[in-house]
Amino acid sequence: MGNWIFQGNPKQFDVDTYIKENEIVDWNVRQKQFLDEIQVGDKVFIWRSDGGNKNTGGVIALCEVQSEPYEDEENDKVDLRILEKRLTPEQGMLLRHELKEIPDTMNLQIFKMRQNTNYRLTEEEFNRLLHLWENPEDIEEKLSMSFVERYLHLFKDSANAWFDSNQNYLKESYHFFQNFKQEEHLNTMEWEDIQELGEHINAFRMALAKKRALGFMNASIEQYRKSFSFLIHGNESLKTRIDQFINNEDYKLFGFGASAVSEMIGNIFPEEYCFYNQRDKVAVENILELKPKYARGDTFGDKFNKFQECLKENEIVDQYLTIVGKRTDLPIYYEIDQFFSYLFENFGKQEPEAVLEDQPQYWLLAAGEGNFMWDDFRENEYIGIGWRELGDLRNYSSKREIIEALKEIYQTDRNPNNDALANYQFAYEMRVGDYIFIKKGVHQAIGFGKVISDYKYDQAQETYKSIRKVEWIETGEWEIERVTTKTLTNLTPYPEFVEKLLDDINKEGKIVYPDPDNNSSKVNDQPASYSIDQLLSEVFMPEDKIEEILETLDYKKNLILQGPPGVGKTFVAKRLAYLHMGVKDDKKVEMLQFHQSYSYEDFIRGYKPNEDGDFTLKDGLFYSFCKKAIEDPENNYYLIIDEINRGNLSKIFGELMMLIEADKRGKKYAVKLAYSQGEETFYIPENVYLIGTMNTADRSLALVDYALRRRFSFISVEPAFQTAAFKEFLISKGISQGFIDKLIDGITEINEAIKSDTVNLGKGYEIGHSYFCPVIERVEDEQKWYDRIIRLEIAPLLREYWFDQEDKVDELLDRL
Repeated sequence: MGNWIFQGNPKQFDVDTYIKENEIVDWNVRQKQFLDEIQVGDKVFIWRSDGGNKNTGGVIALCEVQSEPYEDEENDKVDLRILEKRLTPEQGMLLRHELKEIPDTMNLQIFKMRQNTNYRLTEEEFNRLLHLWENPEDIEEKLSMSFVERYLHLFKDSANAWFDSNQNYLKESYHFFQNFKQEEHLNTMEWEDIQELGEHINAFRMALAKKRALGFMNASIEQYRKSFSFLIHGNESLKTRIDQFINNEDYKLFGFGASAVSEMIGNIFPEEYCFYNQRDKVAVENILELKPKYARGDTFGDKFNKFQECLKENEIVDQYLTIVGKRTDLPIYYEIDQFFSYLFENFGKQEPEAVLEDQPQYWLLAAGEGNFMWDDFRENEYIGIGWRELGDLRNYSSKREIIEALKEIYQTDRNPNNDALANYQFAYEMRVGDYIFIKKGVHQAIGFGKVISDYKYDQAQETYKSIRKVEWIETGEWEIERVTTKTLTNLTPYPEFVEKLLDDINKEGKIVYPDPDNNSSKVNDQPASYSIDQLLSEVFMPEDKIEEILETLDYKKNLILQGPPGVGKTFVAKRLAYLHMGVKDDKKVEMLQFHQSYSYEDFIRGYKPNEDGDFTLKDGLFYSFCKKAIEDPENNYYLIIDEINRGNLSKIFGELMMLIEADKRGKKYAVKLAYSQGEETFYIPENVYLIGTMNTADRSLALVDYALRRRFSFISVEPAFQTAAFKEFLISKGISQGFIDKLIDGITEINEAIKSDTVNLGKGYEIGHSYFCPVIERVEDEQKWYDRIIRLEIAPLLREYWFDQEDKVDELLDRL
């Protein structure tokens, strides 16, 4: 039997009246993959969306499926018998905004993909929601709890299963470190004993990190013995020993960074200290919203101590023992660390809510050699990828790192590009909402499904541990054209092949995107809508400034986004175009970049050599773009000119300098061009908008031509380090709150120094926030990520700014 949520929108029909006046209701089934799965007797919660009235939506009824799905006119439907209805908060409906606040339900699919009509619930999700439906007072009680109490109560129900899947590893580590820390062992250990650390420290899960630290000896065995003895049994305070071990040349060991040291301390003294790795920091600072009292200039040892003090001040151990209770015979901080790991795995990635995404991608995947994994994939509704020796793929930040790891694992000099790409794409490029074909050999497809979860590394899996959950839409056997032997292939660039596959499987070649604001079930072959809410979730600008820019674009038709490097000018420009036209339609947006050699002939029209060595008259990009807009007067068109001040603007625009003015648009202002043929004339239509970007920190460029400046409005785009949206973005990437504060304080101080140098620099040279916007799904080692940016991007920029003041640059970098 299955369990479901079906959604209705009061903006499209009177959901309340329909539920109130009927005992049997019919409901559309727009997620076609569920048609073969919905069965008589399944339980369904009816979810009423807000419908424009904030905080009014939520669960209003519990129903039971009365019929198999059937086709009624153009819609697929199913009949539901209403078991119980509660249409108002007073009657006990479950309010959406309250369900979003409690960990029991905040991860429901309806919060992540709210545009759908039908959602499947796991048994665990259904039981939690049913418990709240039967005991709505529990929601108020949970909301009155602290975050720590809310999450502990949730973990209480999952603790046994969680520890069952992890306890063997934990016990092995505990016993290993209890032996490792003995002075007699430390004084006599050999290199093989030290290498065994790699099996018990998560910081060494990545092959490259393990190789650097433990692949071969980086010091004498006496040095290793001395350093570990000092860290574990030294006379100084633990804070001092940690800092000395990491930084002092007498004790530091190559490859043993802060995360590894934190794990060693947590394993060696588990009765006194919790681990202090990124998982623990994200759980404590981002999810539980506790605040260790970090201060500027703290060493790692200081931060380690303050983190431990924060746990004690908030009585984490006492609350854990009271609510969850001791579940293993291991020391208490092992259990606390596992509670934090549970939080990190389930709540560590915060996703922006509910906007229509880009079109889905299509993937082709092999189910293991000889398809030996297919039965498991199909029965347990997931897909996976092998190479288990790589471990958690989130430990690698690039395809290159995976290549190096595979070369090390398999001891080969060959670059395993295809294998590395498959792993990287599976972890980082595949998205929730994408579609997957399972192939058998090179001539057959046997499954088609939809990806419904982010990447997960599941240690409990026997074979494939790198997995994603999938809803199977169709299974069978379909003959296909010969396909690549690669394990994973992105088919999206081959639409004809995808459409043929879909046709063979008897699925439409276009994807249905149900919209909660539209009760129609028509196939949506139009570009996805784009709202100001979506733009605000993607750029770090206040809403009032966005509105001002849109108004400026309306009346001026031409604007330039100016600002220092790294503020995302080009990114913002494209999203402004989407927002202004209301849809995400790249067919109506053209991008180019000006440079010193760009000419009128490139931009407007000119004679170009052909294959025969002759010269023929060819239309330039802007000429063709305007012709395209003229033929489609009902829609707006946008030309984005990156680095607009790098070109010779008078030369590039020529006689069109006048026509780009907003009041000189249209046929009545048509002119003959330098390369017009006969009496041919040209004009810029009213539905063309120009958006330029200009880097204010480029010393090599002259000021923008005053004639052109008069025809554009100039909008300053500034660093967004102080905005809440930037901080929320970094949190969504798994970076801890304390580290975010450090990053913002450090870069803000650097920017103040840049602004105060009014002779050489100034405001137009500030460091922008996009330097610190990771493109990967989750940052696994925030310090390594940050250090790489500072070393390879920020430091060179500062040395260019103050090329003759090396000491000043060194002093500024020390603050970071």
